[in-house]
Amino acid sequence: MKKLLYLVLFICIIALSGCDVFTPRESEKPDKPAEWNSFPITPEKTLENLLFSYNYRENVYNYQNLFADGFSFFFDNQDVSDFSLPVSWNKSSETEMLINAFQRINANSAMALTLSKITSQNDNIQVDRAWFYRNYELTIPHNINGLPHVFAGQFRIYMIKDNNGFWVIKEWNDYRLSSSWTWGRIKNEFAL
Repeated sequence: MKKLLYLVLFICIIALSGCDVFTPRESEKPDKPAEWNSFPITPEKTLENLLFSYNYRENVYNYQNLFADGFSFFFDNQDVSDFSLPVSWNKSSETEMLINAFQRINANSAMALTLSKITSQNDNIQVDRAWFYRNYELTIPHNINGLPHVFAGQFRIYMIKDNNGFWVIKEWNDYRLSSSWTWGRIKNEFAL
């Protein structure tokens, strides 16, 4: 019986020493935080933050920091005419829209915004103001029946440098291309 006890004890010691039971495991790498430029001291950083606002749900409450107090979003003129959209809206409508949009998509899903330069239209960056012209494609995996998931068009964004030296968006104009589903149309849907 004593030999059996020693044999079991010996086998347990060998088994435990081979398993590295008391050796700490490698820690998991932390999730990468959502990208954001906390100090948008160039207009390009503000434009980049626009991308980060849509591409990272964690930035939804940073979105309001992109806009000047007197901000205006102007819907495409044809969208206003064809779909009875408002002509424009302000900063609070803009920020509420993005919160509503993120509430309409699954927490495990993500929006995807891509911007590309319009080859026929150069950006104009001055000391205290800038104009950006971009094609956009926005994919939103929402849960609203009857609405597409991909929206495309062009925009012109006018930025100014605020009193803190940070660049903010003062005016945003949306333009329809061939698709009738522009960014402005989906913004209007999420504003309701």
